[in-house]
Amino acid sequence: MLERLKELFNARGVPADDIVQAHGGAYAAAMLLIEVAWADHDISSRELDAAKRAIGKLFVLDADIVSTVVARARHDHAESTSIYPFTRELNQHLTPTEKRELISMLWRLAYTDAVLTGYEERSIRRIAELLYVSHGDFISAKQEGRGAAGVNAKPPPER
Repeated sequence: MLERLKELFNARGVPADDIVQAHGGAYAAAMLLIEVAWADHDISSRELDAAKRAIGKLFVLDADIVSTVVARARHDHAESTSIYPFTRELNQHLTPTEKRELISMLWRLAYTDAVLTGYEERSIRRIAELLYVSHGDFISAKQEGRGAAGVNAKPPPER
């Protein structure tokens, strides 16, 4: 599997380690998106698509780079033990407005299946705290994410 992933990166002309260095912020955000997607121990194709849209929009990258960054994050997530390095990276490079936008994107991803689990909510809450996003922005981003996903104002029941 690892060899296949390296071949994929090299086929695009960019060694795997260079992706992380060249697009560190996008990679860090992708790791957080994958963390939320994995909170219910199932990453759907819809969640991956939501992650790609979020990275493309926030970092203004072309589709090939976005796909590569998200694939690398998905691969690396299995061995990741903490979200701190990724939130630290984003704290150094994102503005408060961009951090709030990322939290909104995390909510949209969590609502892609129209069911919000407690694990997803706790993951997003922890990420927001580590990114120093205010509680008011956290709540408004949640409402925005829910609305963007087309989920009713009343949150769905926990699974």
